Amino acid sequence: MPIIRQIMSRFAVPDMRNFGTILRLILSSTAVLLLFPLISASPYSYLEQVYQHASWGAPTLLIILIEGYLTAEIFQKIKIQAYAVAVAHLLNTFIFVMVDYVILGTRQSFWQHFFLFNFVALAFMYTEATRRQSLVPSLSEARLSALTARIRPHFLFNSLNAAISLIRLRPYDAETLLENLANLFRAQLRDGSQSSTLGQEIEWAQEYIAIEQIRMGHTRVQVMWQHKAPDDAETPHLLLQPLLENAVFHGIESAHRPGYISVLTARQNHWIYIRIENPYIPTESNENAKPHKGNSMALQNLQERLSLMYDNDAKIRSRSLDGVFRVDIRLPYRKKSSDLAKLFG
Repeated sequence: MPIIRQIMSRFAVPDMRNFGTILRLILSSTAVLLLFPLISASPYSYLEQVYQHASWGAPTLLIILIEGYLTAEIFQKIKIQAYAVAVAHLLNTFIFVMVDYVILGTRQSFWQHFFLFNFVALAFMYTEATRRQSLVPSLSEARLSALTARIRPHFLFNSLNAAISLIRLRPYDAETLLENLANLFRAQLRDGSQSSTLGQEIEWAQEYIAIEQIRMGHTRVQVMWQHKAPDDAETPHLLLQPLLENAVFHGIESAHRPGYISVLTARQNHWIYIRIENPYIPTESNENAKPHKGNSMALQNLQERLSLMYDNDAKIRSRSLDGVFRVDIRLPYRKKSSDLAKLFG
């Protein structure tokens, strides 16, 4: 049994909710469809063999894609990867048999099709496992860089100094500042590999902004929130707070004048859209301001984390135009199951 589990651990169940995975599966299946007739000893011509294999391969692949999309969350909940791989492959094999043997009534070439199907299916699960294992060092490096780049030391020291100065004159503001600061650091100490929800990310971002408004003044740091996306949407851990810290640090604090930040979230079909806008001061500007350098570090860090978590499905783009710096993020909409559901499920 341990040997079987060790062998099965070399395979992985593909995530059929991911566009990159679907595209790789379609391209690899098409390549096998076009290359296999070249090495097979068949009396039929090349085009006839391609048509014959496509007649059973295309519907099988389509049904497997639909089945994989519907069962993706179920397979992710299976803790032992070997069991998930075995169940997924048996289910896909059952689909193949139903299409090729029962519906299409293939008899003469069934075992040839069976061999070809298993070759493609197992090879693809093997390559997916290899690809994920190759990302492990990058994932660890991304977690480390995320931990070191989340809260800047100057923000911590300035916040603590602000709390000390407010203890006597404005004790309520000092207490609020310290509570929000403690919540942010508690979020930092969570495992970076865990995902979060958009509602939780908005809450942490608002706590961060509350700290900056107490420290620098509500009139200087002004934020407009337009949160129209579902709170249960799954997001990477600490998605918004580093971006808002960037917006305050580079767009407001360096300008020495009031600034306006806009945060918009929306859902369209199966996508979550996030847009953050803040004032932008070019380095060559003649205004009485000292732009901070390093504005791209948080963006590069987030880009790497999104690529590791969503492959090609997530996009992030930044640009500056007419004194405004804008960050646009697109994520696939996935509901994050609650901890209570996992506990009693």
